[in-house]
Amino acid sequence: MKKILFLTHQCPYPPVSGGAIKRWKIIEYLSKNSSLALAFFYQDQGISCRDELFSRFNISSVYEEHLFKKRNISNLLKSYIRQVPLSLVRNYSATFQRHIEKIAADYEILFLDSYLMFQYVPDGFSGRVVLHMHNAEHVIWEEYARNEKNILKKTFAFREAGKIREYEKVICRKAHAVLAAPKDIECLIKIGVEDDKFYETYHLGDEALLQEPDIEFDKTEEALLCVATLTWEPNTDGLLWFIRNAWDSLKQQFPELRLYIVGRNPDPRLQKICNSRKDIFLPGFVEDLKGYYSKCRVFLAPLRFGSGMKVKVINAMYRGIPAVTTPAGVESLEVQDMRHIAIADTQEKMVEACRVLLQDKAKWEAIRDNSRKLVREKYTWDKVFVNLNKAING
Repeated sequence: MKKILFLTHQCPYPPVSGGAIKRWKIIEYLSKNSSLALAFFYQDQGISCRDELFSRFNISSVYEEHLFKKRNISNLLKSYIRQVPLSLVRNYSATFQRHIEKIAADYEILFLDSYLMFQYVPDGFSGRVVLHMHNAEHVIWEEYARNEKNILKKTFAFREAGKIREYEKVICRKAHAVLAAPKDIECLIKIGVEDDKFYETYHLGDEALLQEPDIEFDKTEEALLCVATLTWEPNTDGLLWFIRNAWDSLKQQFPELRLYIVGRNPDPRLQKICNSRKDIFLPGFVEDLKGYYSKCRVFLAPLRFGSGMKVKVINAMYRGIPAVTTPAGVESLEVQDMRHIAIADTQEKMVEACRVLLQDKAKWEAIRDNSRKLVREKYTWDKVFVNLNKAING
């Protein structure tokens, strides 16, 4: 069995967001098919998950550090001095680097879970380097900059996008293999990465939802459901945009309509606007979403920008709750508008899509059935692991 050292910038447990679920599934798979060691930071949780990992997986060793660096002027200046993206400075630890340099030679493969971890590849490492790009990060920053109204924030975002774009080009060229979603591969090839480096991968969700019985339209309520990582700017931005531009129009048509936004640590901007609107609820993190999936008639993912596949959308399709999203929300998915999912690129289209799915039982049931059929055929974890093996073995 190959000896693999898996480096990631976030604690693998609990798997509560799109990236975390992908990370968890890869670790689970690799722990069964290789000699696997983990090294990671734990940040938001503030606690170790070492015991949880050892109890669930066959792992040879775990090294962890607590790391939390704010996005502030001091770290921004450090990024300018080092001429690297701010996110690299915020995810850098000298003690972590020394530890990796000490042990890396014992492993055949370094598996880097995110571009943030490439800075820890030791000079002269002779093994294989596999880079897992969760997103083409420079694309997210470029789209954020285009949407930003504040001139100072816009200028900073464009500058940061440029630094990330150059860094991603360099590290993808240095890696032996790069795992990325199809759309992200296109974006990375455009900036100059050779196409023979890439292996397609997908961010999928909880495949067990496919085993649940179909939701019945008549047993649902006039309610929208959004499940998201509420500390991630594309999610916050999209929800703020939806509430400001579409919510009041929908409420005029559906006076009893409710919106449930599920996720931990909502941004203060989101808390403020939700508190000012009737029938919008922030229940926080919910471990078991079964009740929400069963009672809410429409899933909502109003993303204005982003990169990679959206696990929340995949999970809605697994469960068979018809979803309304944007072109950004279906990136890298082979779906058809109003057949598998509703795709809206304006507030008017989003309101209309929600209206149809809240009222039209036949259309709702057709999308439910078509979406579940599609994900069964194309978007299951066994297909992800085929390319994962290819990337590791070369």
